[in-house]
Amino acid sequence: MTIPVGVRGAVAGAPGGLALAGAAPAGDAGRERARAEAAGLVVGVVPQRGIGHLETGRMADAGIGSLRFWLSWPSVEPERGHYDWSGPDQIVESAAASGIATLPYLYGSPGWAIALDGYDCEVKCGAYAPASALTRGAFASFAGAAVRRYGPEGSFWRAHPALPHLPIRAWQVWNEQNSPFFFRPRADASSYAALLERTATAVRAVDPGAEVIVGGMWGATSSPSGVIGTGRYLRDLYRVDGASESFDSISVHPYDPRTKGVLAQIRAARRVARRAGDAAAGLWVTEVGWASAGRRNEGLVKGRSGQARMLRRTFTRLIDRAERWNLRGAYWYAWRDTVRGGAVCAWCARAGLLTRGGRAKPAYRALRTLVGPG
Repeated sequence: MTIPVGVRGAVAGAPGGLALAGAAPAGDAGRERARAEAAGLVVGVVPQRGIGHLETGRMADAGIGSLRFWLSWPSVEPERGHYDWSGPDQIVESAAASGIATLPYLYGSPGWAIALDGYDCEVKCGAYAPASALTRGAFASFAGAAVRRYGPEGSFWRAHPALPHLPIRAWQVWNEQNSPFFFRPRADASSYAALLERTATAVRAVDPGAEVIVGGMWGATSSPSGVIGTGRYLRDLYRVDGASESFDSISVHPYDPRTKGVLAQIRAARRVARRAGDAAAGLWVTEVGWASAGRRNEGLVKGRSGQARMLRRTFTRLIDRAERWNLRGAYWYAWRDTVRGGAVCAWCARAGLLTRGGRAKPAYRALRTLVGPG
């Protein structure tokens, strides 16, 4: 179940999914499963806490086809020119051992790169994006090194010949760069385009068939100050000379209290790409989800049954539209609950398909029934 090579206009060829009994009639579930497989749609999850072989084994038992993870530049290259792959090695090894593909998002800046760009930072420093030719080049070098390790001819696979060969063929550059919370000091499509161009060049130099994916754009209906809406940000990106040549696919994080709002955000992104003359661009939904518990004034908190209902309704719509939208992957956020202080947002702690203790929620059963093994 390798994430497919990214060629504009091609349909992804790696089905993946989740399933357990009781969320939908068997006939309906079978039809949705068949549609997902026919469209080559990858269905995956995003962890919000550490994982190991037991976790990925359970994902595989559920039929999950892909794991999206943070490939952290600060963790891999804390000192300039010295790479430590032990963290991502563990993730890729655990996933591959269970037959699960991986989709990394390359994100974060180490302290030495932040200092080179002249930033004085004490809090959330990793979110400062490379802002000069020097640090963008360093980030691109990190990306190229990652491809040499985990790509088709990667040193990781040579060192682990007993593992299923599931090289990484798709690489996502940054995360929610349309938000100043993740692209400091401010969201800027031109600055991101410069980083994307350098990174894409480095990735393709190692693996010419690799798919380069734009970082997932957060399209919340009600956005805090400084966040640039997905549609506007994507228009700005396409307007940067040559930017469209730096990526094969776009990506969205269409969080919304309603399925209707999720689909509207995706349609808006597709519309921008089409008007930019890039209708063949691939599309990934690399995060979407709702919480099973939390403050009810949070629009993404739905309760246990509501979380399952939103998952079932939304993923059914995504499966139905996968071929039309050239949708290559859809990832639920998140795999498992975490402690409130360890979550990245107010509702995220209870967004998992599993409880903190590992008990399956109705949402897990709903997705497993919908697109998992027959």
